[in-house]
Amino acid sequence: MMMKGYGREILSVWKQLDECDPKAKRFPLTAGRDCAGVVELVGGGVKHLRPGDEVMAVVPGIMQGSHAEYVVTEESCCSKKPSNLDFAEAAAMPYVTSTAYAAFVFFARMNPDKKPSERVLIHGASGGVGTMAIQLLKAWGVDKVVATCSEESADTVRELGAITVDYRAPDARDRIIEEGPFEVILDCVDSDLARSISLQVLGVWRNCVHVSIVSPMLRDTDRHGFVQGMISTAIKYMSRSTESALRGRWFTYAFFIPSEKCMKQLSKFASEGKIKPIIEQVRPFGELPAAYEKVLKLHGKGKLVLEW
Repeated sequence: MMMKGYGREILSVWKQLDECDPKAKRFPLTAGRDCAGVVELVGGGVKHLRPGDEVMAVVPGIMQGSHAEYVVTEESCCSKKPSNLDFAEAAAMPYVTSTAYAAFVFFARMNPDKKPSERVLIHGASGGVGTMAIQLLKAWGVDKVVATCSEESADTVRELGAITVDYRAPDARDRIIEEGPFEVILDCVDSDLARSISLQVLGVWRNCVHVSIVSPMLRDTDRHGFVQGMISTAIKYMSRSTESALRGRWFTYAFFIPSEKCMKQLSKFASEGKIKPIIEQVRPFGELPAAYEKVLKLHGKGKLVLEW
């Protein structure tokens, strides 16, 4: 695939856990998980794409990433680029959409094929995953989405259809309690507010689900080594999940999972104008190191896109 624009969520630039595999090839490492471009070549088993097709795509985590001039991925991870999006806009959407979709559908067990009745709280809603999560929920027909964000990002988040709560405000806890209880809570950040309020506002004895995409695994393995780090993460998970299960609720970590159904839905919703990319910056590929530094500060509004 000849690259025209690059989306990025830099989970793939954080430490790679390949020490457990003596055959693993750590370098050169190509980061990046989403992209948009023009199909150059297809394999013999590809049925629906041809050279010259304009597509947007994600790259499975087991493959080299998308920050390159040419990218290899699977057909199920691609969808046709909507004509109303340019390449930079299209590149900004697949990874965050796939992550939000996985959190809601695979982990929180929401059914997007019929209007979900859940009330949803999103912590840290102004970033790439958060802004796309709001748009997915509204496209599915979810009536009530409450989102925490900074005052500076509130207008953007509100325009997407969410009820906003300034996480720095003195009455943030009271506001969230007033809007609850919630059937689904999604943590896009690991904040004091998210940790302290979520159990209080998650519904009781209704199979309600608290999902976090902020797993401590990378931090724990960096700090303690692979084996001890994995044990530390498992203990934290068991503690949080047990506390929730005692009142008929569930806690789980979620992560990016490529999905053919998600990619088709992304293309459809984007074509219909139901979802749109939220882009903070578009930078030339030559500024990639500076772009990584910007992302690692963990404070942004939407996506940062690299353009070839």
